[in-house]
Amino acid sequence: MALKSPNVKQLGLRELQKFGGRAFSKCNSYYLRVHVIHASTVSWRVTYLHRTPQPVRCPAPSAAAAPISHATNFHLVLHAVYKNPPDAKLEQLELLEELTLQRLDDLNVDSLITVMFAFARSRYQPHPAIQARMAAATEADMASFSPLQLEHAAWSLAAVRYRPTQGWLDGFARALQVNWDAFRPSQLAVTLVQAAACGLTRLPAPTLLDQMPALLRRLSGGSPPTDAPGTLAKLVWSAGHFEPAVAGAATAAAVSPPPLPSPSAAVDVPEAAAADPALEAWRSGGRAPVPLPAPVLPERELLGWWEGEGVVEAEEPGDLVLLLHGLARLGLRPGRQLTRRLLAAAMGSPGALAQLRPPQLALLAWSALKLAPEEPLRREWLDGLVAALWCHIRQHHPSAPQGQGIKAAAAMRGSCGGAGGVVESPRGGGGGGAGGAAVELEAAEEVGGECPARPADVALVLSSLAGLGGQLPAGARGDLQAYWRSGGHWAALSREDRVVMSLLGYGPGAEPGEGPGD
Repeated sequence: MALKSPNVKQLGLRELQKFGGRAFSKCNSYYLRVHVIHASTVSWRVTYLHRTPQPVRCPAPSAAAAPISHATNFHLVLHAVYKNPPDAKLEQLELLEELTLQRLDDLNVDSLITVMFAFARSRYQPHPAIQARMAAATEADMASFSPLQLEHAAWSLAAVRYRPTQGWLDGFARALQVNWDAFRPSQLAVTLVQAAACGLTRLPAPTLLDQMPALLRRLSGGSPPTDAPGTLAKLVWSAGHFEPAVAGAATAAAVSPPPLPSPSAAVDVPEAAAADPALEAWRSGGRAPVPLPAPVLPERELLGWWEGEGVVEAEEPGDLVLLLHGLARLGLRPGRQLTRRLLAAAMGSPGALAQLRPPQLALLAWSALKLAPEEPLRREWLDGLVAALWCHIRQHHPSAPQGQGIKAAAAMRGSCGGAGGVVESPRGGGGGGAGGAAVELEAAEEVGGECPARPADVALVLSSLAGLGGQLPAGARGDLQAYWRSGGHWAALSREDRVVMSLLGYGPGAEPGEGPGD
């Protein structure tokens, strides 16, 4: 019977020398060496396998074996914040920030996303090093992300107003294309809105020309789930906001359509403020869209779905703004009756206007200008829009006086609360909650929950209002001039916006009674 040679690597050299002795070194024959190795193996097994077990001695307790400190353990602190971020205390958030900075280079991409998502949902602005580290780590591993990781990454960066690199945005767009079918529709809709707030403006052409229309057709053609109105509104907005990615700047210039038509016969649409890139994702009235080919979009199904009884009236105000803006950007014109229902739901309720932030008010005014029927809109709708905007101006710029014109409009519409004229804005939680699109806009614009009225928003509302045939009363016009003179608001406007405001009689140097119709 042939002897099987043992694995010499498993036998230590010392054991072979111990049991083989000099006999191994004196063997000149290969077969003799095999026998010596075999004998040594047997002896080694007998000796070591049948040895009397020795008791295991536990080391004496030391300082390293002290109980875990719940106050300084990174994972425990993170769990305490993550389980209910809105209720996290400032001390907890500051401690989590400190512990994260201590081990920043050791955290993997999953931990970084979790930490940033906890900070974002807590409305806490973490250290810039944490934001940059998370952005760099996610950019490197973007191709391997799941839909949930993509959602949390976009939501977190949008919430802290972080502007990722173009490489990050391009990688995110490719990851969306790969994971498109793995997303839940509501999850995908929120992720697209948040990615836009991060600065994403282009998606791969197959996504816009094939994947997006197929999803819209599926959602608008069957029995929708309970979250379908908000989901569908966000997807319609996304279809109008994003442009197809093209190769090379020359190609992009070749396919770009002419600028959007002006909001009135006299002036052009004010461009978005270049100093605020996050706002460009929301008020893009001055950026010309690249519309999708008409046969691709299920126009009849989309518009017909919103004609259902109670669908429009049950929609969140912020989602209605997204829907109206998306329809206007895509060039889809609802029928007269549906348009009236949409505008009435968004503009005809004081409660609805009170929930809208200034960028949303600007988009609503621009969309109403593009979609409004031929007959003038109701005067109280226009007054309510102005009153809601002025409430935000006074909330964040208390130095702005409140004249009789604005007071009358605010009292008529009831958009301002209390003596200070503060809009009662609901504060939502995470993306996709009951706050609808207002929650996403909060995350993208202001971690603290309130979004200030920027001069570019004010200019877009007023120019659109002029196109709709509305004018500010004399008292309100004087208040507006005082607003432009304070806080550097007039200087913050682009040159085009200043020209528009001056032509409309709303500039800081205009006479109180002077207006476009005077």
